[in-house]
Amino acid sequence: MPRESVRFGLDHLAIRLDPIIGQGLAADLNGLPWTVVLTELDRSRGKQPRDYNAKDVQCQLRMLSERLGNLGYPFDNHARLVSTLANELRIVRNAEKHYDELTTMDAWRAHDTCVRLLTHFEDVPGAEVAASFRDEAIAAVVAESGTPVSPVAHNDALGAVKVEEVLPEPIDGANVDDEYVAPSEDVLTRADGNDTPTIGTERSMFEPWVPVVVGEVGMLDNVARKVNKDRVRAVATEIAEFEGPIHIDRLITLVAASFEVPRLTTKRRQKVDRQVRQLDLYLDADLFLWPSSIDRDSWTEFRPNISTTNREFLHISPVEIANASRFIEKRSPAITSDELDVDTLRTFGRKRRTKAVATHLESARMLAES
Repeated sequence: MPRESVRFGLDHLAIRLDPIIGQGLAADLNGLPWTVVLTELDRSRGKQPRDYNAKDVQCQLRMLSERLGNLGYPFDNHARLVSTLANELRIVRNAEKHYDELTTMDAWRAHDTCVRLLTHFEDVPGAEVAASFRDEAIAAVVAESGTPVSPVAHNDALGAVKVEEVLPEPIDGANVDDEYVAPSEDVLTRADGNDTPTIGTERSMFEPWVPVVVGEVGMLDNVARKVNKDRVRAVATEIAEFEGPIHIDRLITLVAASFEVPRLTTKRRQKVDRQVRQLDLYLDADLFLWPSSIDRDSWTEFRPNISTTNREFLHISPVEIANASRFIEKRSPAITSDELDVDTLRTFGRKRRTKAVATHLESARMLAES
């Protein structure tokens, strides 16, 4: 069964990744388990911290795909190969855990990704076992279709989709100047740094999800089929957990990119929108989706970004903007209202105040003052 095959592959991967992660961070952990990094990341991001299991592949994939505070991306390179592979496996793990329908082709892709990940870490014995799972999956695909399959097909197709190629340039008019805008140093350091001695006092910058191709456009167009519906929802859930709070329009665009959508037509957008709204996520009145790990009413964090980050100002939650405004005002009690607006915009890589930006900023200001 494809599900059992995927589960065996992920269980094997978990066994191999635990020591790889532990050894890779040994110099920074001072004898602590590597899972302390995830607990501290939760604290730094305003999430409810909890204990993590080093044998849980979900935790391991987070370590490989997310920025680990001051530790950066210790397992990745400039090409983001590890993050790309880990993101695909995060989606597969989500699908397997929630008993979504999986195909023999899904199993083949999952095992091939495991092979590539373990090969990158030079784990030859682990990669050999993963390759045996892949060979079994290939045989199952051939038995089902009667058509020979080459492993190269997935290797060529798999890759990160650049966010710049997926999301249009911001339409809020705030970035029309060529001038580079970066947050001030004051907002990049958290006041509660003593709670995160392993990852440091660095505030988490906004990190965009890097889409990975997990299916063809036909799956999106035929989303009524359970297997396709399950895959779309699994992708959306992982993106929302990674980027949330996230505007529903941004989420729809990123989900569509995972299915190689050449053009996001109104009909396709509606199909994804319908699936996204069925997720077990809180959708607020401003159309921002909140992951279960963040309580909108008590969240006080924010994620600064530079002007070259492709995140439209209108796609930043008013709650997040209000949190930044409160932080800045607390640091500088004598700041004027206009200065506060300037510093708040700068925190998110913005300088110009178009009508749309001013309206959005006003909504956040009213929230901050409430």
